[in-house]
Amino acid sequence: MKADRQNDNVLIRDFRKSDLDDLLRLLPVCNAEEFEATGFDPDHVRGMVNRWFGWGGRFLFGLLGLFGKRPLKFLAAEADGKLVGTTIVADRGKLSSISVVMVDPDCRRRGIATRLMTRALEYVRQRGKARAVLGVLSTNVPAIDMYVKLRFRAFENAVYFVGETGSFVAPEDVDGVVIRPFQNDDLNEVYTLVVASEDPVRLKMYDFRKNNLKTPFLARFFRTSKETKLAAVHNGRIVGYAEVSYTTTNEVGKIGFIHANVEGRKLGVEKLLINAARCVVETAGVNRFRVTVPSTQQELAETVKALGFKKALAVDGMVAEFS
Repeated sequence: MKADRQNDNVLIRDFRKSDLDDLLRLLPVCNAEEFEATGFDPDHVRGMVNRWFGWGGRFLFGLLGLFGKRPLKFLAAEADGKLVGTTIVADRGKLSSISVVMVDPDCRRRGIATRLMTRALEYVRQRGKARAVLGVLSTNVPAIDMYVKLRFRAFENAVYFVGETGSFVAPEDVDGVVIRPFQNDDLNEVYTLVVASEDPVRLKMYDFRKNNLKTPFLARFFRTSKETKLAAVHNGRIVGYAEVSYTTTNEVGKIGFIHANVEGRKLGVEKLLINAARCVVETAGVNRFRVTVPSTQQELAETVKALGFKKALAVDGMVAEFS
């Protein structure tokens, strides 16, 4: 994909390591509302970019590119020699996930975000993907309007609940329920549980497959975060599942993908899973936590609030589908 410069002197091109300082300048400016809730650690971003552009990252991406399996496309908008916007496209099965869509406030209303997204969607189509998905703050009306013009539509809404150490109501233990780390032998049982308890539309949009329960190779290779998967077991059967991850103590621990079957919900295992997940990252020194709850799981939302989490942000999931 060639660089694209139009008559406004804005160049759309691949991200370069030399863009890092501008990226670190833009991120907190463009994501102030989200970072207020989730925290932001520039050293974590710096480390990730350095690994992407280090010898290991260059070798891996080059090797995957030879087989047509480039997993990541990081686009940049340049004006007057500096980075003014970005978009990241990541492959995931039949879809591509688009993130980090941002433009310097001083350069907005010039169509830069639309050009970045247009290039990103061209790339997705070239990859032969069935759809592109992204998340956007429900309050970001200009961005939502742009996505709609690009033929995206909303398919879900999710809420970020945030809490801090000392504000939680610890649930009582339940006789016979054990929360333990996910094991390889759990794969089939957890997959069946998720498919039975999750919104089928959501599963389709995110192209959920059994392998999605495994930590992606790139996440392990680049150490993007530390992740733990938890299973709730009762009478020898898995009745609940959740995932928790964290980056550094300056950013929130993320708890999500919480599922329970009918038996598990009656036992209250969702509370136990969330509390166990919180304890996992709290021992690493993380003192703030985020639980993501899709709007289709209102019962889970009430459970999260009962544990002491407060609603912080609402995010719309949007999709563009290709024939």
